[in-house]
Amino acid sequence: MAGVTRAAVTTWERRAADFPTPRRTAGQDYFNASEILGWLDGRRVPSHRRESGEGELTTYGDRARRHRPGTSVAREGAAREHAGLTLGPSERPDPRDAEIVRKLMGPLAERVGGADQAVTYLSLLAALLFLRETSPGCWQKVQAYVMTGAEPRSSIALLKLVGSETDAVLRGMGSLPEMQNALARLEPRRFQDLAQVVRLIGALGPNAFQLLIEDYEERAQLRSREFFTPLPVARLMAALGRAARKSPPSSVYDLYFRGGELLGAAADAAMWARRRPGAADAPLPRLLGQTPKRVTLSLASMGLALRGVPFALQLKTRGRPWEENWPQEPVDLVLTNPPFNMKDTSQETRRTGHWPYGAPPVGNDNLAYPQYALSVLAEGGRAAVVMPNKAGNSGNAAERAIRQALVEQGVVECVVALPDKLFSGTPVPVCVWLLRHPADAGDHVLFLDARDLGAMRRGGRRVLAYDDVQAVLDSYLALSPWEGPARPDDPRPATVPSARVDKEALRRNDYSLNPIDHIGRSPAPDSGTAGMAEAEAWAEVSWLRERCAELDERTVGLLAELETSRVRQAPRHRATLAELCEIQTGPSHALLAPRDRTPYGVVPVVFPKHLRDGRVTDSADERVSPELAERLTRYRLAPGDIVCVRSGAMGPPAMVRGDQTGWLMSSNVIRLRCRQDVEVLPPYLLAVLSRPDAVNWVRDRAAATAAPFITKDALGRQEVLLPPLDVQQEIAELLTLLGERSDAHRELAAAITLARGLLVDQLASASPSSRDSERKPRS
Repeated sequence: MAGVTRAAVTTWERRAADFPTPRRTAGQDYFNASEILGWLDGRRVPSHRRESGEGELTTYGDRARRHRPGTSVAREGAAREHAGLTLGPSERPDPRDAEIVRKLMGPLAERVGGADQAVTYLSLLAALLFLRETSPGCWQKVQAYVMTGAEPRSSIALLKLVGSETDAVLRGMGSLPEMQNALARLEPRRFQDLAQVVRLIGALGPNAFQLLIEDYEERAQLRSREFFTPLPVARLMAALGRAARKSPPSSVYDLYFRGGELLGAAADAAMWARRRPGAADAPLPRLLGQTPKRVTLSLASMGLALRGVPFALQLKTRGRPWEENWPQEPVDLVLTNPPFNMKDTSQETRRTGHWPYGAPPVGNDNLAYPQYALSVLAEGGRAAVVMPNKAGNSGNAAERAIRQALVEQGVVECVVALPDKLFSGTPVPVCVWLLRHPADAGDHVLFLDARDLGAMRRGGRRVLAYDDVQAVLDSYLALSPWEGPARPDDPRPATVPSARVDKEALRRNDYSLNPIDHIGRSPAPDSGTAGMAEAEAWAEVSWLRERCAELDERTVGLLAELETSRVRQAPRHRATLAELCEIQTGPSHALLAPRDRTPYGVVPVVFPKHLRDGRVTDSADERVSPELAERLTRYRLAPGDIVCVRSGAMGPPAMVRGDQTGWLMSSNVIRLRCRQDVEVLPPYLLAVLSRPDAVNWVRDRAAATAAPFITKDALGRQEVLLPPLDVQQEIAELLTLLGERSDAHRELAAAITLARGLLVDQLASASPSSRDSERKPRS
């Protein structure tokens, strides 16, 4: 594929420590095509070996893709041609689009969206691309405003124009308009930056929407809780659901659609299936979904509208899906990644409603969602549901009884164990449960163990490659009973560890639906796999070292700008916190009692323990219901709020991010909200209040009481020195940069420690010569 000799490949393998390691299955060595192509992407073709049309930036990966046969799964076997079981082509994004997206998601994102408005900035990009593709007239209005120079232009006016035009188009499609209100939260530093965003969107290709989502999803890392289902997981679930049915689904439903990625994957699978001979006019499924998250409703609507598929999405802010008769007609396929809990319930079941497989425990909906998914299926229907591993073998009596009923009634078809660290909101590993309508009940459950698939990316996220997803789908097809046309003579082999277990074996294993209880643990990775992990670890070290060097250089430059007489001699005046801020104490224990808090709520509650390093950390263990939070609106948090300790061990305050909007204060904290008519920047004020002398000032006043406690009036008397607003801004930017620099160096130290440990394991297990002797020639 790459146009090189066998000798060149052998040389690469021997000399390159990061050369991909094969995976051994059924006595044969297989290379992951995506890993080979990824490795080749880092090798530019020398000038003396370039082919016609290749430039100085051409890599062997570019050449391999150009020479590679068509990768549509529909071409790889008669089985997929007959059944339409296509995962879709492994298409590489247009390099020009990828470069534009990198620009959009780079420093420009910070200047337009800010650090706390990443989701809103993504919505802006989606809205612009949406207008360009669906409403040329509206897009021309936006372009005209950007390009005209006849009158003063403002970012506020442009954002209002984009939001109102987007809302008008969405309203015409029957979707709830939300963009104008959402985009009003953006505060671009300069109009020119916003205009540059419009120009870059205008240069994107027509299919770049998904590229924007993928880039954001990767960059979001752990800062965004349960926002997106990773796209490879979404594609796997859509492919499994289609593969399990005897005919393509005419309707697909997601009961908690997050960013709309599962419904989008279902639409993509249907459109890819249309590429089969004679299937060009196959009808597309109707997509249905509901969500309690207003911020993602418009984003999902735009994504589905760009695909040209019929959809009906609704906002559901109260109650559970099973408490409402919607959708009113049975559906062919359910794809969903619902919110789940990880804590056992010791109380007896006390549930109302109809639960054909058993009432779930109070406060734990883990096994309520699969039952609801089954209840809305039409005959022949399937449901693919993301589930926590713990739901598969929980010792809770009610949950065990539900699993027993599911198994005995034969509605569990397959369970796939996925790797950990796939999701941006949690490192917890999960499974996908594939369920079937009771009319299609079976006597076996297929278990697939995909925990060893995927590769680690920077930031500690694991990502499934196209070939990883294809391996799971192929294994499912190879091991499931064939109900379509005659099976081809050369089915692709199962390469994922698996077990097909009957009911009797499940009974003996306490009705466990966790694959590791049936397949067993994978053997320890061989030296080749360990070598690949070590190479990835050192690659992470290299990337972080470059990142640290970049931040070091930027810090030196910014520090030199601030070490001037203009900044140091700028006039400063004293002001108290009461003059600068609206000070609000947390709710009383009567309003927010301990019994109101549960890990299974929706709205996080912030306690002093969640104030760390100037940031509010996730309070996954302390949550309340949306109804209670709505009654306590006065105590909810907004971006830029500064949260201080009110009672307990006094420490530095923390600032609220944009994705923490609406979180609730506990009784043990105090909120500072900068007044609009006072020239003070929250980041600067946070820095001043975090200084040791400021923290000690609070400790001295709190120590005057029997238990450490600071009153609203006492905190309001604390004084700070304020320079002019422009100097505050420069100081805040420097401190933010120093914080990023500190974080990067800390991550570098951790990465070196990890790489060192892997190196020790590698050196202690076998010598290089012994590892080389274990490798077999590959053809």
